[in-house]
Amino acid sequence: MTENLPSDWDDEGLTDLHRTLMWQLLRFTSSPLSGATDAGLVRGVLLPPRRRGVTRVALWDGHRLGGSVTYDLPLVHPQGDNIPWTHLIAALRQMLAHPPVPDSTDPAGIPLADARRPMLDALDHVTFDLGDALHSAASMLQPQNDPEDSGRLRLDGFLLQDHATARLYVTTPDTTDRLGLDVSLHDDNGRVRVGNTALMAALPSLVPYELDSNPSPAQDPYAPAGVYDFTHW
Repeated sequence: MTENLPSDWDDEGLTDLHRTLMWQLLRFTSSPLSGATDAGLVRGVLLPPRRRGVTRVALWDGHRLGGSVTYDLPLVHPQGDNIPWTHLIAALRQMLAHPPVPDSTDPAGIPLADARRPMLDALDHVTFDLGDALHSAASMLQPQNDPEDSGRLRLDGFLLQDHATARLYVTTPDTTDRLGLDVSLHDDNGRVRVGNTALMAALPSLVPYELDSNPSPAQDPYAPAGVYDFTHW
């Protein structure tokens, strides 16, 4: 594949995409990615030298470092749009069912396969499971980086309620106690979804200012300030 990327992506923006994917892949250092491969655990996530718009992921079986394989993954579509980390992880899982054969080695001597084209093909029919949706929903509220920023929603917990709904437990300076927010894990067509960007953008104004418009009859001892229904978003 060509190394050329649309001119609106600078190195800083590409590095930010890489870092986001890296943090999300950390959970697979102990729990394997699914797929018909023995190398299902993440051994490392790297920025390859002299290859823009690519993240290099090293996988192994958790026992033999000599069985490791690295795969180069695209961060940006050829059309120029960034690829969400949720979709990259799901596509990686699908790609590993029939992984490309390594044809070189990386600077650390690990066999290297260029997986950019197989990943783009997998993205055309990517599917998600319920675990993907739950992780994405809880990730809408990231840990607070600035302890002085007391105006943000804070995630205190989460619970899968059923196959379609997750409950996020949050606190905010404008409420007296912990709230429960029910969010949908399905799209309008009933398919498992990840990355509810509309709800993510709206939450700071919905909580606490629109709580009365989204009541839920649910009673939850983990949410003494009440449960609210945002599953219609």
